[in-house]
Amino acid sequence: MLYTVHEVAKLSGTTIKTLYHYQKIGLLLSAIVMENGYRYYGVHELERLQQILFYRELDVSLEGSKQL
Repeated sequence: MLYTVHEVAKLSGTTIKTLYHYQKIGLLLSAIVMENGYRYYGVHELERLQQILFYRELDVSLEGSKQL
């Protein structure tokens, strides 16, 4: 199953802007980018986002999250 950026933001309680930031710094890449530029995330990406948000709660830096 694939999820849009909007759906992932809603499911995770984060913002679309945050998801785009994670994409920009290479922390969370989308599973698919369509020709129109729409990004879609799969289960693997949702699990990765869950890890990122968990480490963020523990005050691990985003750079540190890349290492984990």
